[in-house]
Amino acid sequence: MSNLQIEEKLFSIESSIQKLSLSVKPILSAEEAAEFLSMKTSYLYKLTSGRKITFFRPLGKLIYFHRSDLENFLLRNKIDAINEQELNENPWKK
Repeated sequence: MSNLQIEEKLFSIESSIQKLSLSVKPILSAEEAAEFLSMKTSYLYKLTSGRKITFFRPLGKLIYFHRSDLENFLLRNKIDAINEQELNENPWKK
């Protein structure tokens, strides 16, 4: 195995460990929260400025997020699947 392959494997392992640690930590920084949500930090700050996502600012500057609030944010605006029986009863409903 070449040094390049070893470095790629180590990077992959390091990334996996980092993602796993985010799923365990209850409080996340802005950078960690952005990674958890798979979005850019700048977009996360836009959501906070519009108060579209819950955050905490304990000292007035740095912001933090509770992981459960982030999970709730991801699971809002639920769209139910179309029930096959409903579709057969009313074929014009979409």
